[in-house]
Amino acid sequence: MLQRTLALMIFTLLAGCGQSEPQKAEPEANTAPQYSEAQLRELSKLCDADEPSETSAISCIALNRINKNIILDLEGMSIKKLPEDIFMGMEHVRILRLGNNSLSELPKSIASLNKLRQIYIDDNDFSEFPAVLLSLSGLKDIFASNNHIGSIPKEIERLKSLRRIIISLNDFREFPVQLENNKELKLLDLSMNKISVIPKEIGNFDALVGLSLSGNKVRDISIEIGKVTKLTMLDLSANDLKELPVDIAALPELRRSVEGHRGFVRAFVSISFNEDVKDIYGNDAAKEHDVYDKPEKFSGINILFNNIEKLDPEFCNVFFVKKDSETILNCD
Repeated sequence: MLQRTLALMIFTLLAGCGQSEPQKAEPEANTAPQYSEAQLRELSKLCDADEPSETSAISCIALNRINKNIILDLEGMSIKKLPEDIFMGMEHVRILRLGNNSLSELPKSIASLNKLRQIYIDDNDFSEFPAVLLSLSGLKDIFASNNHIGSIPKEIERLKSLRRIIISLNDFREFPVQLENNKELKLLDLSMNKISVIPKEIGNFDALVGLSLSGNKVRDISIEIGKVTKLTMLDLSANDLKELPVDIAALPELRRSVEGHRGFVRAFVSISFNEDVKDIYGNDAAKEHDVYDKPEKFSGINILFNNIEKLDPEFCNVFFVKKDSETILNCD
């Protein structure tokens, strides 16, 4: 009987998704549906199943509709496709985790998540950048590594708040210059793609703090990279470089001495910013975040596993350079 009631409850929770104008509760009123403890326990059991499935995903969504948690975690649940209406009425969600599934498209109702700040779609089957994300003007972080994406649409410039995009392990052959108009973009991870040239448009990435092109086929870097004055972390390891533009050595954040330096950052996924924490988690969390390492703690250049024989002496002024032992840098 409980299983039958539960199935009906989940159906009821999702049945209203198809309404074009879902009802909105008054801010002071508590209109959340009331369920028995047994029903909630069964939902939790299905959501936390040892072998997650699409049923687990539906149960987790149902629970989130009740609890209104800002995080909706649907990672690793063998999801191939989600109903188009599934996220209607879930405007409270700020972090959506859909990684490690088998998704190739996103439902249109994601566009209704107007408070969404972070989305994880890594380890899926996307062959194109999901166009539905372009309507989420408040989106700050996109994690889309290990898919089959090969380009970024020009309309990405609509995401005025975009701070980080992780698109490593995809099918990019050209540097995504379409991001040059995202003036808040701080972290760009393009590692493990097939990019050979960093073009002149790199000079337009005014806010960029971290850039990773590790594991590509980069052989040429425009001198315009010298205009990216906020660049603090630059990973060019495992490429086809034979030389490095001396303009990089003049970048002020790379020359700055850093107390308590931690070495080069392993992944941009772990880097965060106080203003983002405050926006997503609130003021108290932002205060606690002050004790964590800042991006500058990992400043530097990583040029391991290239074919660079010699660096200009100007690179002696860079605070941290990670290079092959065969690469000559004479600082005498």
